[in-house]
Amino acid sequence: MSIAGAKGYFIITSYAVQLLLPRIFGEVEEFGLYSATMSGVAILTNVLIVATIQSVSKFVSEDESRAEVTLRQGLRIQALVGGVLAAGLFVFAPLLARLLLDAQLTPLLRIASVVVFAYSLYGAAVGSLNGRHLFAKQARLDVTFSTLRTAGILGGAALGFGAIGAVTGFATAAATIVSISLIWIGFGRAGEPGEKLPRRRWLGFMAPIWTYQICLNGILLIDLQVLKRTATELALSSASTAGAAVDLANQYVGYYRAAQTFAFVPYQLIISMTFIVFPMISKATSLGNQEAAKSTIQHGMRLSLILLLLVAAPISGAAEGVMRMAYPAEYLVGAPALGTLVFGVSAFALFAVAATAISGAGKPSLAAAVAAVSLLTVIVANRLLVLQAGLGEGTLKAAALGTSIGMGVSLVLSGLVLYHQFRVFIPVITWIRAVIAAAAGYLVSQSVPHDTVAAGILSLGAGFSAALGALVVTRELAVDDWVALRRIVRRD
Repeated sequence: MSIAGAKGYFIITSYAVQLLLPRIFGEVEEFGLYSATMSGVAILTNVLIVATIQSVSKFVSEDESRAEVTLRQGLRIQALVGGVLAAGLFVFAPLLARLLLDAQLTPLLRIASVVVFAYSLYGAAVGSLNGRHLFAKQARLDVTFSTLRTAGILGGAALGFGAIGAVTGFATAAATIVSISLIWIGFGRAGEPGEKLPRRRWLGFMAPIWTYQICLNGILLIDLQVLKRTATELALSSASTAGAAVDLANQYVGYYRAAQTFAFVPYQLIISMTFIVFPMISKATSLGNQEAAKSTIQHGMRLSLILLLLVAAPISGAAEGVMRMAYPAEYLVGAPALGTLVFGVSAFALFAVAATAISGAGKPSLAAAVAAVSLLTVIVANRLLVLQAGLGEGTLKAAALGTSIGMGVSLVLSGLVLYHQFRVFIPVITWIRAVIAAAAGYLVSQSVPHDTVAAGILSLGAGFSAALGALVVTRELAVDDWVALRRIVRRD
């Protein structure tokens, strides 16, 4: 409950940052510049947090008597890993800025390198708490960080320094929470040579997690970088100056990032399913109980599909009304992208559940391979479709379509792997009924006027009710499903 509460608080504060920053900045270009910087850095930091917490937690939990030794060793390894990554980001910031055709990124990326290093050490500290089952203490630390992060980003932006102020605020918060965590938890102890784990074991455990998480986060976030580079190239061919071209590209990035904020909602809702599926599949396969594994996969995937479409279809149909609820009127340009991207993210969320089942069955390399192919597809499809669309009304929708194609590929490939391994996937009849329900939800939410905030909320409710009604009428949603859905929502 402590960890769930901290996660919920983190999600709320993260959305607060994304919704308030555009109003504080005032200019779309500044929001786009900040988003281009931090979305790229987030690929690194998200991987660091997940890989480090899981690694340190695993090794601490194996033998709590040497928890302090493991903590010290984890901090040393992460200081090295994080130090190399942070130094690389700092040194190669000008090169990355040139790659994205925007010199303004150089100082922002260099400041963000502090965040990368801080996340490495923070992940080790949190992993130690997690491995010792000190969940309440871990939750308090995470809540403190979420608060500092939100205050730092919004405060730095509010001081009038724009994107560089927001990134500096983030870096300050990250450095502060590392200091707090190390003072509170300590640095561990050196220990005797026999107490230390071989570094090869650390790296062997972390490598597959890194591979998978880099691809996973890349699929979610790399499209902003591709859009920025491609839009800048297109703008340079028509803009009067290089500065004007960069500003125009940052506008597109800012609008697209606003659309992403709501497109990611289905993924945030369904991610809790992975925490249910993984241990159940792991246990069933370790016991050789294929029938239990098959049942878990089919029920998990089916319920995920139902929940995702109940949320995605109304958002897509009332995309303009959804954007209007949180952003200034000029950001409504991103509504068509939201209408497309929310379905792509839904496919990606299903892939995340499927990949968890594949990993739980002892095949993490297959999940990583699927993610790698999908990441490449996202990059190529985005690049080609945005170039084909050019700059104009169709630019953002083209980027959203490119990402959605890559995310769709991840679902198809993971479905094939699951079927090959277990001879099971979402039943065809469920797909048919789900598509009917999604169409009902989309059409109703689209037909209800959503030109005001209140109307937007009403159209979402109407679309959700229509999709839900279609699932009930087609008998796809039964009493047992209501019980299961309530459990998923409570766990999330």
